[in-house]
Amino acid sequence: MAIAPAKKLTSLETKEILSLTRDEITMEKIRELFACYMGNAAPRFNTYDSMILPARTLYNNETIMTTIGRYITNFVIMPIKFLNKYGYVNIPLTKKELGKIEDQMGDMVLNDEMSVKEYAAYLDTGEWLGMGSAYFLCPTMDYDMNVPIPEVIAKRDELFDKYKEGIKRGDSAVAEKIEKEVTSLAKKKIQEKGNEGYDFFASGVGKFENNYKKTSIMAGAVENPYTHKLDILKSNYIDGIDPKEFPKFTNLTVVGGYSRGVETQKSGYERKKIDNAMQCVTLDDDGSDCGTNYALRTIIPEKLKNLFLNRYVVDGDIHNPVLLTSENIDKYTNKEILLRSPMFCKGDKICSKCAGELFYKLGVKNPGLLNDTMSGVLMNASMKKFHDATVKFTDIKIEDYIKKR
Repeated sequence: MAIAPAKKLTSLETKEILSLTRDEITMEKIRELFACYMGNAAPRFNTYDSMILPARTLYNNETIMTTIGRYITNFVIMPIKFLNKYGYVNIPLTKKELGKIEDQMGDMVLNDEMSVKEYAAYLDTGEWLGMGSAYFLCPTMDYDMNVPIPEVIAKRDELFDKYKEGIKRGDSAVAEKIEKEVTSLAKKKIQEKGNEGYDFFASGVGKFENNYKKTSIMAGAVENPYTHKLDILKSNYIDGIDPKEFPKFTNLTVVGGYSRGVETQKSGYERKKIDNAMQCVTLDDDGSDCGTNYALRTIIPEKLKNLFLNRYVVDGDIHNPVLLTSENIDKYTNKEILLRSPMFCKGDKICSKCAGELFYKLGVKNPGLLNDTMSGVLMNASMKKFHDATVKFTDIKIEDYIKKR
């Protein structure tokens, strides 16, 4: 099913959309605007149809080109205080971008710029609009989307023949190279066809490298749960599994079930050990400073900068550190900084400057118990392996971890 072409709204159509009040935007109205139903051949609009939004219509300082979907999302879902601070949101709301927006809202709640009730209203309204309209707005995985692409299958066969020795010994680098090449080609071909089913993956909700690859290209690298070595499998589910590969294919189920059962048990035990070890770690009074002369030398990566908010960095005098906020964090991002850290706190309790302000804002006095989030990450990863047994590869540069001082 190809994506319907976007159109630009006329001035009368734009006026109609902008004249809608909040009470008038019901699920019936959303269906009337965007759904094929009651015998109509096509919806009146697509959510990605463009329209001109005059300056100062909805917290936009300039006249901009936007889409109907973005306008309704801003108008119905986004809290007024968020729009007042950050302005109209005029970007595709993928999983990644929506996560950034919710991080900003969370920071506003911590800084008393938005109430918990207002954030909860955003979540409720978002669920209403998203879930209520999903059945007629979200693209589906049709046959045309899933049928193996001849050019991709030919490339897969070519690479399997080229790297047959590496495949035979279960070389992870070979597996990564083949998987990257075939999935990149598949994405290109699907986008050229304009199939709207790819939106499911482009949004960040579905994993193309897991779902589509196994369904329509190849299973790829599969861990053998008994030898812990890799089998690199060529078959896919649509074309059918080669009988010679079938026993190795079943390891996908074994690995997933084992992880959800045994590995989850291990993670739960790790959580208990961490709780027992860290339960005595408590905070000193708000505003306290242990007077340490040491700080942790580190770098704040762009993608992790929100994790450093409400921590203190040394910018001159170590005893007069700077609190990282959403207003000044960019000044220190992607740079080597000196971070006040509990690792160097010399108080009987962790002082305010070494711990940062987040715990105090949350009303937490025993931060040691929060360390079990480490085992929680492992537990969630183990449970997710039941649905996604993809073997992932990461390039590690030793220079990023060992530096000369």
